[in-house]
Amino acid sequence: MSSPSIENLWSNLWAARFGFEDVRLRFELGGKEFDNSVQSVPRFLQAHRRASTVADALFRESCIGVVAWNGRLPDPAGLPDEVDDGFVALQSTGFHAPQISEWQAVLYPDPGEEADVWDVRSYDMGPDKIVRDTLLWHVVASEMPIYPSAPVVAFLIDPSKSVMMHIYDDRGMDVSAYDAATLHGLYAGFADWLLDYDRERMAKLF
Repeated sequence: MSSPSIENLWSNLWAARFGFEDVRLRFELGGKEFDNSVQSVPRFLQAHRRASTVADALFRESCIGVVAWNGRLPDPAGLPDEVDDGFVALQSTGFHAPQISEWQAVLYPDPGEEADVWDVRSYDMGPDKIVRDTLLWHVVASEMPIYPSAPVVAFLIDPSKSVMMHIYDDRGMDVSAYDAATLHGLYAGFADWLLDYDRERMAKLF
């Protein structure tokens, strides 16, 4: 089962951040005002709200979720007994969307290390905000004491616009495209959330 268009679009946009054609906006999510150790809930809420708000602006009609798992066992908190699969952990918390395709990929290439191969699946989430925000919950919570939390990496893609959102965790996320003009509305509309130390590079895109 494969869908070359989704796989290739994801692969090209993901690889672009390592090259010269880095058309990417970088956002702060949790920010500096809330500490993860003593203010984890406010920090999580702010990070999730920001990611969801930017997603609202990007994915009004269609959204493909690309989810990657490398075999790491889920934390059992908040999950049914004996769940040992990241995709099952995600689905057991309410993430339900038709699967489109499946492939394997190296997410973080390192010439000096053995390749860590991830299982990757794509899902058609359409305009369903609840499904989309359920996926956002897991990736924002991945490095926080917030549960349940499936050990997955996730991307949101609009194939018609060739734009992709990647949330690292509660700290930040990137939005990538082939054409800087596609991102100009986000750049202007969410300027206060952009990552400060990367503002000079982002300004040069426009």
